[in-house]
Amino acid sequence: MSNAAAVLAAIRREGPLSRAAIAELTSLSMPTVSRQVAALTEARLVRDVPDLARVGAVGRPRVPVDIDDTVLAACGVHVGVRTTTFGLVDLRGRLVGSERVSTPRGSAEDGLAFLAAKVRAFLRRWRDRRVVGLGLATGGQVDVARGLVTHERLGWHRVPAGTVLSRGTGLPVHVDGHVPAMAHAELLFGEGKQYPSLLYFYARQVVGAAIVVDGVLHRGPGQAGTIAHLPIGGDVRCPCGRTGCLEATINAQTDRGAFAERAATMGRAVAILRDLVNPDHVVLGGQNITDAPEHLATLLHTFAATTALPGTDLVTVTRFGPDVQAVAACTGVLAGVYTDPTPLMD
Repeated sequence: MSNAAAVLAAIRREGPLSRAAIAELTSLSMPTVSRQVAALTEARLVRDVPDLARVGAVGRPRVPVDIDDTVLAACGVHVGVRTTTFGLVDLRGRLVGSERVSTPRGSAEDGLAFLAAKVRAFLRRWRDRRVVGLGLATGGQVDVARGLVTHERLGWHRVPAGTVLSRGTGLPVHVDGHVPAMAHAELLFGEGKQYPSLLYFYARQVVGAAIVVDGVLHRGPGQAGTIAHLPIGGDVRCPCGRTGCLEATINAQTDRGAFAERAATMGRAVAILRDLVNPDHVVLGGQNITDAPEHLATLLHTFAATTALPGTDLVTVTRFGPDVQAVAACTGVLAGVYTDPTPLMD
């Protein structure tokens, strides 16, 4: 990690911080910290917040430094099966604005051209922001390194989504699976900052899970993992030919309005995954959860009745609520900034 990244990370996690506190947290010298803060300030990544200086302190006032959330921003597009969400977030991961449209149908080429045009129109509303990149998050199989997307339900097969959107918007593009992107958002700006390990569970039209260990999002080799066919019990037939698969069961319960039954199904699934992974914390996300808070007690009760491990109070709902898709789509861009801010400092 570069000195600039170390300073920026300390401010993101613990800020506002004095330069002396940054030096203590990063083990860098005061002159090095001062140089990095000056360069980060010029790039509009951080700023002094003199109003937060300690009143009455002995000696030279120590002006705190915090993330500058007023200028730089990341844009994101979350492509769901039915709904596509556009979002703009600041450097603190806070949503500046968002918009939802129906997911385009037809060829991948036409769909991506539509998305690029919508991004350009969306960003014209935020001319006071300097957008550092565009994130695309979606389901299916995503090749993060090559920016390729295969999404059977959209009819996309190894579509070079990153290249096409970059050409259509003029922005660098980061492509990721939507559930890993949501877990990454928790890691950077949510509950993941507080725990050594985290299990993220998502449920909407699709279901998914991701794992964070020691501050790192786990990514297995090859194709993305899935919990769509987790055997949860029941007689609902899945397109795969079997019965009792998690995603098909949840969707069938949603279609017939059996929301309490759906909550119980999700509770059992979370308990099975929790017992397998044994994380320090579990975060729930997705509109099947955030749009039905009246059924959360049922989910948690079923979770507690199903899990075989001690401790049943480790489950919380994402703080991003129904904005989780918009924030998650932007997170890969912001993660790149915090990992290596030097391109913005040139």
